[in-house]
Amino acid sequence: MTKRIAILAALVAVAMTLAGCGFKPPIQWNEAEESLAVLGAANGWAQGVEDYSVEAMAGNGILAQGFQLSIYEGATLGSKKDGGQLRTELDGSAAEQAYYRADKGYVLRLDIDPADADAGDGIKDANNEWKIELIDRTNAIVTGKFEVYETADCLPDTLNGGRIVGGWWNSDNGEITIELIRTPNAWKMIAMTIVFYYPDAGAGAAALSSPVGLGLGKLSLEFGW
Repeated sequence: MTKRIAILAALVAVAMTLAGCGFKPPIQWNEAEESLAVLGAANGWAQGVEDYSVEAMAGNGILAQGFQLSIYEGATLGSKKDGGQLRTELDGSAAEQAYYRADKGYVLRLDIDPADADAGDGIKDANNEWKIELIDRTNAIVTGKFEVYETADCLPDTLNGGRIVGGWWNSDNGEITIELIRTPNAWKMIAMTIVFYYPDAGAGAAALSSPVGLGLGKLSLEFGW
């Protein structure tokens, strides 16, 4: 009888598994470790912006399926795009970005600070400082105030908006909100909202910073090259 019960139990377990109802081990959760992973994802994206790495900004390793980007100019929605559109636009500017970084000494810096931080002095902090607004077993939200600084071997005498700080053009300022979801392998971004401040950063400068703002635009137009 005991043998028959054991066999029956095994058959039931197999049937449940095949039906998608099998028991699964509980997902391990350590909030401190997951918080570090969330910040790592946000910082990896920010580094991708500085390096103009399309994979780091819009690859499958960082963007979740269904990703949506919303860009606001002050309180006005300027544009919305999904991950595929973002990737296409970034790919389209990659050759120009690579050329000017190599030929003109172009460098972009993205500084992230808490939303209540004072205006930057042009000196790069040791680390970006995202604020985790929410984190649980499936979702996370991080926010930060951003300042974009751009420089090159020879900055033009006239730039479209912004301010010059220690040889760097502070071209864009604003706030970023990133929503992430927890996947089996990584935290990935499901939504991002970028809000540009006006008139602190020139509207013209931000308009040229297409496709995602943050200085990632047509450098030939921004700098008159």
